[in-house]
Amino acid sequence: MTPHTLAAAPVAPRDRRRRHLPAGPGQYLVWAAVAVLTLAPLVPLVVTSLLSKPYYLPGGVFSVDAYRQLFADPAFRQAALNTGVFALTATALALLLGATFAVLVTRTDLPGKRWLGPALLAPLLIPPLGLIVGWESLYGPAGYLTQLWHKNLHLPAWNLTSLPGMSVLGAVVTLPIAYLTCKAVLESADGTLEDAVRASGGGTLRVLRTVTIPMLRTALLDSGMLILTLCLEVLGIPLFLGRPANISFIASYLYDTWSNSTLPDPPIVSAGAILLLLVASTLLVIRGRLLRHANRYTAGTRATPPARLLALGHWRRPAAAGMAGFVAVTCVIPLLGLALMSSVTDLTTLVAPWHLWTASNWQQVWDDPTLHRAITNSLIVAVVGSVATVTLVTIATVIAGRSTFRLRRTLPALLVYPRATPGIVFGVGFFWLFLIVNPPGAMLRNSLWGELLALCVRNMTLSYIIIAPALARISPELAKAAASSGAGWWTTLRRVTVPLLRPAILSAVVLMFVTLVSDYDPVVFLSKPGTELLGTTMLQTWSKGLPGPVAALALIQILLVAAALAVGLGWTLRKKARHA
Repeated sequence: MTPHTLAAAPVAPRDRRRRHLPAGPGQYLVWAAVAVLTLAPLVPLVVTSLLSKPYYLPGGVFSVDAYRQLFADPAFRQAALNTGVFALTATALALLLGATFAVLVTRTDLPGKRWLGPALLAPLLIPPLGLIVGWESLYGPAGYLTQLWHKNLHLPAWNLTSLPGMSVLGAVVTLPIAYLTCKAVLESADGTLEDAVRASGGGTLRVLRTVTIPMLRTALLDSGMLILTLCLEVLGIPLFLGRPANISFIASYLYDTWSNSTLPDPPIVSAGAILLLLVASTLLVIRGRLLRHANRYTAGTRATPPARLLALGHWRRPAAAGMAGFVAVTCVIPLLGLALMSSVTDLTTLVAPWHLWTASNWQQVWDDPTLHRAITNSLIVAVVGSVATVTLVTIATVIAGRSTFRLRRTLPALLVYPRATPGIVFGVGFFWLFLIVNPPGAMLRNSLWGELLALCVRNMTLSYIIIAPALARISPELAKAAASSGAGWWTTLRRVTVPLLRPAILSAVVLMFVTLVSDYDPVVFLSKPGTELLGTTMLQTWSKGLPGPVAALALIQILLVAAALAVGLGWTLRKKARHA
């Protein structure tokens, strides 16, 4: 529909009534919903961290004893040190590998890069706990490949449960962030400088050293700060891999303190969550300041690509084989190991796997009401949560970019901040919020809807980063044409903006579904009998020493993710075929 047809279209009687409804109250309501959902969990967290006793116990006074006790605990100091070493090492490895792969895919004549590039994004699509369990089943101290390598071949083995081993896994999980950021910069960068160096006699190494790699400084800084923030809040890796070696991170320290304490919610956990939040927020502020002048050095027009790709020469096939081997070792083989673990009584090199074949792990998932209920609950949360979250974020994004609402400039920050907040911090905050604010706290605290709310608020940023760029590509003239024909703001939203945003909205729904099926950090403190989700159930089942059912649940997670992606891809292909 063009602006002229919009201007000429008559306004239906029902629309005439709607357009007289003021846009302001509805926009204030949406803004209030986003602000309350984002900030409300943090307020009681601060208050409870300053109480001498848990909120529900009498006699508590304002005090900083929780912080004093936290810093005096040698276990916390060691957990903080472990977290720092892990985060810095994983970030450095992720940046090194991500930048290298981005250069190979975008700037060289690497063979097979059309499928190698997308294959590097596999860690984004595989649920994190599934990838961790797959690595543990093969590369852990008792893993199948570790046994084969060390005990049978008598070769030195790696130690996955050490800080360096866990850092490698952390780098694999976060590498796609660095890869995508660097790839986007290289694809939009001007290639004439590289051509000039080649014209002056410079070889491939000189081009990379003097032009290509310096282009990535801003991208490396941007993605590095983000990866560092994500590594500081990691929970699954220390719980699955760190416990056998008695290595804890800040997130696992808080989780264990909560779970093992005689009080179910000691103030020390709230204090630790506040410290983690302050560190993450500080990193984001630093990132913003360091990148505030990045746009000064971008071209105003679209850059031209290089005239010809950098020649790898004799290294073409080894480089391609190395990338393919990396994808196989880090993602493909662990997935095969996960499938094998779910179908055998014990994964060992002493007996051939086909002699240990069993369906008992899958039967347990089906028969055990807790495991079976976790699958159903996760589906409910993913379906309902994805639709509800994308609906709210779509309206809020349009208010921020296509309205005169006076508080619209605060909405992008409110929509981005939840993802920058560690998930475990949101979990503690929502626990206190549901306990203090009653009603509706009691109802939410004891039902699946409280977990759904925590997960949706934590991940609403993902919807925003998809919908906001799509909205920016829609001409504001369409909304002006609708307004000139008499349509109000809400009518324009419903009949013009949302239909044009439909592809982005579908992508956001699919991404939210995938994330809500896989995420677990915000609900580890909220899960109760009857409200189990896949992630929290896998943590609890693993702690009982039942790796087989955990592997089966992880595969179910992966199948749900694959189904959602297939639905989204199928819709996209049908849409393209219809317009072809």
